[in-house]
Amino acid sequence: MRKLINYRNIFFPAVIILIAGTLGGFLASTAILVLILMFSKKNVLELFLVLLIFTFFLGDSLIGPFVFAQNFRFAMVLVCSLYLLKYNLFKNNNANYIIPFTIVAFCITILFSPVGISAVLRSLGFWLVGLLIFKIVNLLFMKNSKRTSELLAFTVIIYLAINIILMFLPSELTYLLGRFRGLAGNPNGLALILIFSYALLSLLEKRKETTFKKGFFLTFKVAIFFVIFYTGSRTSLLSLIAFEFLLWYRKYSVLTFVMISVLFFFFTFFIDTDFLNNSQNISFLRYDSLINASGRVEVWPVAWEEVENAPFFGNGFLYDNYFIKDYVLTNIGEYVPRHWSGVWNSYLSLLLNVGFIGLIAYAYFFIQFFRKSHYKNLAIAFVTLCLLSAVTESWMAASMNPFTPMMFLFWAIQSQPATNLESRL
Repeated sequence: MRKLINYRNIFFPAVIILIAGTLGGFLASTAILVLILMFSKKNVLELFLVLLIFTFFLGDSLIGPFVFAQNFRFAMVLVCSLYLLKYNLFKNNNANYIIPFTIVAFCITILFSPVGISAVLRSLGFWLVGLLIFKIVNLLFMKNSKRTSELLAFTVIIYLAINIILMFLPSELTYLLGRFRGLAGNPNGLALILIFSYALLSLLEKRKETTFKKGFFLTFKVAIFFVIFYTGSRTSLLSLIAFEFLLWYRKYSVLTFVMISVLFFFFTFFIDTDFLNNSQNISFLRYDSLINASGRVEVWPVAWEEVENAPFFGNGFLYDNYFIKDYVLTNIGEYVPRHWSGVWNSYLSLLLNVGFIGLIAYAYFFIQFFRKSHYKNLAIAFVTLCLLSAVTESWMAASMNPFTPMMFLFWAIQSQPATNLESRL
């Protein structure tokens, strides 16, 4: 707690801005932000980093007090971009590896998109959001890597702590059909935020720049695991397990094999019994719909048929949602199961939007970020986490959701000089 007080000049203004948004909408939060920037000369970059994280975390809220964040995140990106121009925003920025994807996405969207200007702006979002994250992280780590690492850890932990408190205050705003959704507004969204937060804490622990002990990181990583469990998000849970197993495999390959065997036996045995069906405590994991991904596999063949109509270039950004809504209205009707509200697969969404050419360009900047990383074991585990989590969620096909900025944040920290040579292998 004493360490947290050292960052009060950052978190206090951030809280004021967020409160202004809940009371007066995104215009009020933007006005307070600009007002603070006019009179504050210190800790501005730190404030931007914290606000970007919190705003994107809250940006998917469709109902409740944080719905303002949907628009405020765009205001944040604009204000932050203008401020960072004096720091040579575009120069020596690793986010420039996203330029090929941005060019492809922009040209395809201009030529083929039926959505309009909003799709064009979203096509530019990847590069712009990446520029902000990489530049701020680079500037802050060069100035004081220890302070920045601790600030990031506290930011994630504060968000986690608030969600844990909300778990004991069940209401329609925090639970959905028995599944915990917390501040994110939906269970799967919260789980995705938390698996990226878990990876971020693992990276900060690996860098050994903070004064926090291993027990500190372990406590909050275990807490993240249990919160994810209560979201009922099976994809995120499996992605997190795969992430941790890959880290363990390097040091404890035999133990990892034994643990995987035990887990395999556990699932094989209990799925063939009535244990899971009779257990009310974990019924929200919906094991009976695991094979069909809660009905999402019904959507994927339809999406793939549309991909085949324009396999190389797709139809521009936001086309995945545009197509599925049109398909539902034309072929199914107004009242349909929830799984028909999206494509629910990042690879299919990218193919619908930018085709195989765009997918290759996306893979290019991903590979370049990996090459720039200093902690390869963590990088491999993180890539696996990203790829697995993308199977049942379309998060890769959007830049203004909470997850893509967190992915950029991880790679931005990975690109900073390694602090302990033994961990670079």
